[in-house]
Amino acid sequence: MREGFTDKMYLLDLRTGEKRDVPNDPLLLKRKVFLSSNLVWVIGSPGGPSHPSYRPHYILDLTNGNRYELLDLTWLPLKDGAFDPKYYEYIKSANQVFLHHGENIVIALSLDLSQGKNVVLFKSLGTGKNGEKLNQILSDLDVNYEIIDFSLYNADVPSPTNKYIARFDGIYLARTNQRIMSGMYNYFRGWYYDDSAIIVQGNGDYLLTFPGVSSVFYVPSPVLKLRLPTP
Repeated sequence: MREGFTDKMYLLDLRTGEKRDVPNDPLLLKRKVFLSSNLVWVIGSPGGPSHPSYRPHYILDLTNGNRYELLDLTWLPLKDGAFDPKYYEYIKSANQVFLHHGENIVIALSLDLSQGKNVVLFKSLGTGKNGEKLNQILSDLDVNYEIIDFSLYNADVPSPTNKYIARFDGIYLARTNQRIMSGMYNYFRGWYYDDSAIIVQGNGDYLLTFPGVSSVFYVPSPVLKLRLPTP
């Protein structure tokens, strides 16, 4: 969360209400995805390193404020005009692997972010749903991974204890596949730590719009804890 008047940034623990200070890094205001409570993936700009406004992908460590640039395998030398399979070794040797269906990206992190090879892999799909090709690649490599995409349109997101599954059209009991709550697409942001609730947030809006001028003062929607019904 960011306080507009103080320009202070912090994390809010929805369980305890505790506010935890985080580095006031401008990258946190960019497009970002939380990989864990401490690590944030800051999504890079489109286009390659030769583009004048190119910004690489980063991992931002909220415990110490350090940034770790991700090596984008997309821009490494090709083999016979195609992606060189030898680069998959970066993913096979990683300590943590994450898949984001909507962005069509795999992130692989080493145990020591400052010393190891941290990479991001983007694959053009051609046909099929986003992430399907990457999912197949990870399966072929026998790599365990975590889904970090909460858009739900392309992937099921299991709850922390695997009791429930979130899908684009609602929340399901994993054991029976019974839907217990309808309509999640674009609102679901994550699971509450003990499976008792989900975290939801709607789209924000601009406070002011002037004729002939871009809208200003974007106000995000509140983050809400929505308790699940007892099945």
